[in-house]
This record gives sequence, C-alpha cells and structure tokens, in this order.
Amino acid sequence: MNIKRFHARDMRSAIRQVRQSMGPDAVILSNRKVDGGVELIAAMDYDESLLAARAEAPAEAAVDPREEALKDIRYSRDIPEPPPSFTATEPAAPAAASPAPARGEDPAIAEMQNELKSLRNLLLGQLSTLAWGQETAKHPHRARLLQRLLALGLSSNLARELADGCDEQQPFEDTWRHALGRLAHRLPVAENSIIERGGVAALVGATGVGKTTTIAKLAARYALRHGNRSVAFITTDHYRVAAHEQLRSYARIMGVPMVVATDAQALQTALDNLADKGLILIDTAGMSQRDMALNEQLALLQSGTRPIDVWLTLATNAQRGVLGEIVEAWRKVRLAGCILTKIDETTSLGGALSAAIEHELPVACFSDGQRVPEDLHAARPHTLVSRAVTIMQQVAAGSRDEQISLAMSGMVAHAHG
Repeated sequence: MNIKRFHARDMRSAIRQVRQSMGPDAVILSNRKVDGGVELIAAMDYDESLLAARAEAPAEAAVDPREEALKDIRYSRDIPEPPPSFTATEPAAPAAASPAPARGEDPAIAEMQNELKSLRNLLLGQLSTLAWGQETAKHPHRARLLQRLLALGLSSNLARELADGCDEQQPFEDTWRHALGRLAHRLPVAENSIIERGGVAALVGATGVGKTTTIAKLAARYALRHGNRSVAFITTDHYRVAAHEQLRSYARIMGVPMVVATDAQALQTALDNLADKGLILIDTAGMSQRDMALNEQLALLQSGTRPIDVWLTLATNAQRGVLGEIVEAWRKVRLAGCILTKIDETTSLGGALSAAIEHELPVACFSDGQRVPEDLHAARPHTLVSRAVTIMQQVAAGSRDEQISLAMSGMVAHAHG
C-alpha cells in the first residue's frame, strides 16, 4: 500500500494534490489542521476489506470519521474540476450559511463535505446550462416558446405541457398563437356567473384581496337587473375592529339590508330571514392560509342547512407559489370556483391562471379596479389570456425603457466626466 502525506492551505487544494499525485482511486486515511493549512494522509491500493469488516461490526460501535471522509471522496472522484471561467447559474451559499459541525465531528471533515457540495452545485449548474443550450440548438421554436410562456408567469409544468409538440417547421408566431389558444382552452370558467345564478354566495380568501369591494360590485350588477330589494349582505367577520363599516357603507348606499352573523346559529337565522332574496352575499374574515382560525371559518360556512356557494378570491398580484398554497388550504371546503382581483396591480397574470388550471378551479369573474360596478367583468378564457399577454408586453416594455434610461444616464455622466 502506497501512503503519502500532503500539505495545503485548504481542504480543496489538498484534495486536488492527492488526485494529481495519486490519481482518482486514492483514498484519504486521515486529515488534521496544521500551521498554515491542513495535512492529509492518502493511500493507493487500499485494502477495502477493512471497510467491509467495519461495516459488519455491531451497530452500537462508534463510527470512524475517516469512513465518512472516505465515502465522500469516493463519490466525488468522478466530478471534474470546474474551469476557472465558469460561473454557476446559482452561486454556492456563503461559508457562513453552512451548518455547524455536529458534536464530535472533525471540523476538517465538515469543511471537506461542504466543499464537495459546492462542487456538486457547480456541476449541476453547468449541466443545466449545457442542457438548455442543446435544447435551443435542436428545438429553437420550443425553447423560445418556453421562454415566452414562463414570461407570462405560468408554472414550469404547465409551460412545458403547452410547449410539447411544438412544430419547428411552422412560423414561430403561428406556434405562439396556437399555444395561447391551448392555454385558453384549458382555463376553466364558471358556466353560470354569480349574477346569473343568484342564491347564496360566500367570498373567502386572504386579508386585503378585495372581497368586500367585489361583493359590492356583484350586488350592484345584480340590483341593476333585478332591483335592490332582491339583494342582501351578511358579514361573518368579527375578528377585526370596525370590520363591518365598509360593507355597511355599501349597503346604505345601495339600500340593501346587512346582517352580522358571529356564529353558526346567527348565520342560519340570517339566511332564514332573508330567504326571499334572490342573491345573498356573505363577506367573510380575511385569513392567511396558515391561520389556525381558518378551520373555524370553514366550519361556519358548512354549518347551515341552506347550500352556500363558496368562491375563493385570489389577488393576482400574489406570487404563484402563494396562490397554490391558498387554494390548497381552502379546498377543505367545496369551492364553487374563484374570483380574480387586482389585475390592474399585477405584473404577471400567469400565476393565477396556472392555479385555476392546475387545481381545476373555475373562474367566475375578474376585477381590474376600484370602481363599482364598472371594474367587474365576467370571465372569458380568451379575454384572460389576452390580458396576460398584454401585461407581459407592458412589463417587458417597461424593462426596456428602464434599461435605455440607465444607459442614457450613464452616457451623460460619462460625457460630463
């Protein structure tokens, strides 16, 4: 067995020396910190039967740290050294973010393991870049189509599904329009809107998504068709101070009754007393999807004998991941569908469209402003997809204008300098 000792300023340099001197089959027998760096003892033609014997030892036997180091080196010996000019797509976490070594663990071994993780991240980033380059070269239309669909804000899974089967022989703009058509075809919408069907409708969702304003818009639209005597409000929000005031103001302006229901019995009584109304709109307390009181709200809506259509209100300016989490939290109650709000405030509509498609949640209507009732619109698949494209184009144009402005300011500063 050939054994050598190596000195270097850090663990990565020492491992590199081992590989250059003894080849990829060398194993680390020991390591320790010394003045000016670290010291490694490596071996060639190491008898692996010793490791096998150690593996068969009783389970309560202490684990030799050298075995962990040996395992990491063996797994890493096929990983190439990254070229000096390579920059990973996702930079490795700083050393300060690395977990502290467990009690009794050699800090040098922990450092070596972190170095190996960094090398793995570099390799994965390089492979990802190479794979995307190959995809662009082989299927340029599909790669370009994926970029546009992701720019809409769609989830990566949905974007890939829409891009699959892309015809590379067709003009790209035809391919783009075909993908948008498929997106519109997959978007579920409510066949009969709340205004058309009437009944009892409760709007639920997080705080600040626009439930109360949307209720006012729905009530105004229904009153225009059937008169204000056919509409009523109920609020179950008793968590916030003055939570009823906004809805009470709308009720007073429209001349419709409003009832406060703080528990299941009060809600059932209110529904019985308002049974002659064509549309009863229930405003609920805004809650985070992680709020423990959410279960109480769900139980309240399911407690009555009269069926209640529950519509999830989604603010389109929320992140796609947050929207998916909200939908999952509220699926504990049977949802009739969703209402999209704040379209005038979002920079990407694709996240909300992805949530509706992937969770099979029909869209009833959407709002794009504060005006009552003008800024409420019935959901139409092609209309929503068209709005998503328009928002994407506006954001892209704004980015280009900002880049031009920054470039021009730099030129002016350079000229004055």
